[in-house]
Amino acid sequence: MQAHITAADGREGVARSGVKPTANPSVMICMDPPRYGFAALPADEHVKAFRVLVSVFSVADTRRRQTYCKGTCGHTWHNLPPR
Repeated sequence: MQAHITAADGREGVARSGVKPTANPSVMICMDPPRYGFAALPADEHVKAFRVLVSVFSVADTRRRQTYCKGTCGHTWHNLPPR
């Protein structure tokens, strides 16, 4: 929830995840506001949910890094040294 995921982040993340947009985790994350509760999904949906969530969090974190945290960020994970 700290990533402040938007429905647009959800759609972009689902597109990147490789999970069908009609899968339960995809539909849940693309709602406005996004719906959580992935642990309550059937066990065969957990891998899909994980793929969707990692992808969506990547999109949301990138968006926040480029807007909210740009130039003034104190989050250590936004200021990692290059490999």
